[in-house]
Amino acid sequence: MMGADEYLETQVMTATPHQLHLMVVDGAIRFAKQAEAAFADEDFETYHFSLNRAREFVNELIGGLNPDHAEELVNRLKGLFGFVYQNLVRADLERDPQLVRDALTILGMHRETWCQLGAALSAEQQQAPTGSQGEGNPGPREPHLPGNSWVS
Repeated sequence: MMGADEYLETQVMTATPHQLHLMVVDGAIRFAKQAEAAFADEDFETYHFSLNRAREFVNELIGGLNPDHAEELVNRLKGLFGFVYQNLVRADLERDPQLVRDALTILGMHRETWCQLGAALSAEQQQAPTGSQGEGNPGPREPHLPGNSWVS
């Protein structure tokens, strides 16, 4: 029987670039929600730990941006994720759950947009005739991969 760590590793290794980015966003959301619940329970150790983990995921989102491609979009996303990161830092320092909720709102909106983009790209790929991804049509862009940009 496969353990949780092995299952996650298999998921990551077999995921598409789009799915990998979604996994990072989902990780940030999951830990921010855990922080919110820990605050309500006055479990400040878990609150701090969960915010640290959420920040690690947001930092991964920022690190996946490549300013060599779509510079204006990258700068906007960098500002957006930077704002989320700052909110998570301030939420930890000030013990303010509203800052966590604000970060969750932005992450949730980004997740929804990312899923819509994935659906649109999938529909576009299904409509494209076979062999149309020649030099003039490189096909869909690959999101977040180590060493690559997910914004190209």
